[in-house]
Amino acid sequence: MRLCLVFWLYLIVNISIIESQYIRLSTVNCSELSPIGTSIIQLLDILPLSNWEFTFLTQTLIESYFLLDNLKGTIIIKNFLDRENLCRLNLCSCLNQCLIKLDIHAISDKYTYILSLPILIYDENDNYCYFLNDIYYLNISENIQLNTHIILPIGYDPDLTPNNIQYYYLLENNYTEFYFNNQLPPSIIIIKQLDRELNDKYYFNYCAYEEQYSCCMKIILTIIDINDNSAIFQYDQQLPLIINISEFTSINTELIQMKAFDLDDGLNGQIIYTFSKWTLNDKTINEIFNLNSQNGSIILLKQLDYEQRNNYELQIQAIDLGLNATPTYATVIIQVIDENDCIPEMFIFTPTDVRLINNSSIYIMENISINTAIFYLTVSDCDTGDNGYVTIELISLNSIVKLEKVTNSTYILITNINFDREQNSSYSFSLNIYDHGKPINSLINTFNLYLIDINDCFPYFDNSINYSFIIDENNQENFIIHTFEIFDNDENDQIILYIKFINEEEKDIFQINKQNQLIIKKSLDYEYKSFYNLTIIAQDLIEHQTSILINIYLNDLNDNPVKFHRNFLQIQIQENQLTKTFLSQIQAEDKDKNNQIIYYIHPNDLNYIENLIELTTNGNLYTKIKFNQKQINKFQFRIIANDSLYTDIILIEILIDNNILLKPQSPYCFTLNNNNNNENIQIEFQAYRNVSFYLRNPSSSDLILFPNGTLIVKSILNKYSFDIYLQENNYSAIFINFILLIQFKCENYHFIQFYQEIIFISLIIFIIFIIIIIYFYFQHKIQKKLFKKKINITRSFSLSLNDILFLSCPSSQMTPMTIISSSTHQQTDNSSTLSTYIKLSHSLKDETF
Repeated sequence: MRLCLVFWLYLIVNISIIESQYIRLSTVNCSELSPIGTSIIQLLDILPLSNWEFTFLTQTLIESYFLLDNLKGTIIIKNFLDRENLCRLNLCSCLNQCLIKLDIHAISDKYTYILSLPILIYDENDNYCYFLNDIYYLNISENIQLNTHIILPIGYDPDLTPNNIQYYYLLENNYTEFYFNNQLPPSIIIIKQLDRELNDKYYFNYCAYEEQYSCCMKIILTIIDINDNSAIFQYDQQLPLIINISEFTSINTELIQMKAFDLDDGLNGQIIYTFSKWTLNDKTINEIFNLNSQNGSIILLKQLDYEQRNNYELQIQAIDLGLNATPTYATVIIQVIDENDCIPEMFIFTPTDVRLINNSSIYIMENISINTAIFYLTVSDCDTGDNGYVTIELISLNSIVKLEKVTNSTYILITNINFDREQNSSYSFSLNIYDHGKPINSLINTFNLYLIDINDCFPYFDNSINYSFIIDENNQENFIIHTFEIFDNDENDQIILYIKFINEEEKDIFQINKQNQLIIKKSLDYEYKSFYNLTIIAQDLIEHQTSILINIYLNDLNDNPVKFHRNFLQIQIQENQLTKTFLSQIQAEDKDKNNQIIYYIHPNDLNYIENLIELTTNGNLYTKIKFNQKQINKFQFRIIANDSLYTDIILIEILIDNNILLKPQSPYCFTLNNNNNNENIQIEFQAYRNVSFYLRNPSSSDLILFPNGTLIVKSILNKYSFDIYLQENNYSAIFINFILLIQFKCENYHFIQFYQEIIFISLIIFIIFIIIIIYFYFQHKIQKKLFKKKINITRSFSLSLNDILFLSCPSSQMTPMTIISSSTHQQTDNSSTLSTYIKLSHSLKDETF
């Protein structure tokens, strides 16, 4: 026995690594005579140092010949590697060389490899040649034609060249009638006419030679007399007839008819067909094929299977029924055509962090990285050629994974996106495994990909809810405002709620209970505080936090009475002020801030002051007339403040008094000097009572009056006007249209104003006088001209009224002068008057033209 010859290179050839870490090892040469227990490879010698575990990737018939040490990686021979038996089982192709492949899964705590180990089983001369029979009988007619080739049976040796039969020979051929032809197929050639009476039998020692060995059989050739014509096949008997039959061919199908002819008559020309003895020795042929002895038809008895056997050699013997009939032989080689009758197979294994259940459910962590391997798979198909060439196609509506090809039979499935279980917790995809035969055989395997949750989400509140709450003040204790719903897309996450207080006072007011209810523990008062702002925080187990802002608004209830600060108010106003003069704004206090207070005059006082004073509902007082101190110097009335539930009354006294209480008085001129030309001007007002000063209706926004009486003028103009209001607890006074002049030199403003008014009045009178003079001048001139025209008309025309009407042209308009003339002409007759009027109009028109 020769040991396995293992040839290794230092660097591994043809290594293909695509993230799946697939490694193709160099080919190991191994003799078919290697004894059981022979080690063919040590995998630990070629892998990095680590704690390795080895398993065969797939459980096929090939693995039954080898034993794998799952810890050391040693592969030893478990059964005899008989090359001829491996070929018979179609575990390797024997047309050229016997090459088998082992797929090994190597995994450690650091690495994961797929190792592909090709093993070449080379042939040894372990089989002797042999013939199927020890004695081969031949019967030939004595009148056989010269140069006839009598085909001899061939020997068998399953070994490959040069270990099989090399040539054939006859041992001590002393017959001159025959010539041995050792070319395949070997035959005996008749070179001299036979004569049965001289010799009816011939004996040959027919041998086949292989390296160092020979095998022989006896051939007894019998010469048959009379029947000198043998059957002749219609096909060339010298060459085997090759027919290709599909393995799907139906049972009882006639594969071929081996027709032969015999020119003899009678029984000598009647042919029967049989399988040769050599063919009959092959039991498989007898089970699958039937030869019709009458017509030579070969019938299929059993379904063919390319994967079990792909060719059959049938030797057909045709012989007539005459005496001394010579059989004729023809060889039919039936080659089975491989059909696509095998369904592809798939084998899957996964990394340690991926869980695969029932080859359909895959569980991975949701934070798995892109381009991470989910599983590795190998495919196989027992068919050959395109029928055995397998392709895998990924079918997925979403590109969550992608399939990459490592070798022709190995693939890797990797992730293609970043997953998020909260968006989608599961996916599905399918692998369509199909070969390239016709028709295509395919296998669709559907996988469900489930994401294992990690705590990567924050709690969140229901955004559809408005977290601003309005409640009435004076609420009950332990009042529930709202029950919160908290969500977290992570599985089985526990959420707690708590309040983040801005001040310590609110801790005694608000609380969240175990039912996630926001509770007000105390009764709230709108007048004390009308708005509360809270931060509610939701937190999960790993302190992911989410917060929302809670706004609590108190609804003001009318639980406080309206109240004036005083019961009496005196308002002083100078006489002859314009109507609609603002007097004061009457204001009462109500701690209920949202209640609107309406002011109105007491019904008993309304009749006698409704023409004097106007009061708006918001408390503004206006004059309705110009007051005359001599007529009215003082009057009183009551005003009621109403907040829809409570009322209060104040007594108002209007005092018409021209006494000057303000200093300086209007108009007031401020002298401007160069020092304060670019500065703000400050003027101090004083009153004879302890009052506050208020500005109203200023002519410019650059005026600011402070309550202490200080007036600030930001810009410098020639003249300003404004109203000043004096306010005390029970007293107010109004000074309307206060005039402020700012000049470099101040003069008597009253004298200047009086002088300007005199000049303006004098100018108006002068203009009126000039207009009157001009009017009378033109009036006199027009009358004089009309009088002259009237005299001329009376002398010039004595036409009748019809003539006048005939000659006159209608005037579009009667001029004033025409009207004057007609009116001064005294006639009692109406028609004469009309005629004169028309005549004058016509004359004036003609004169005009």
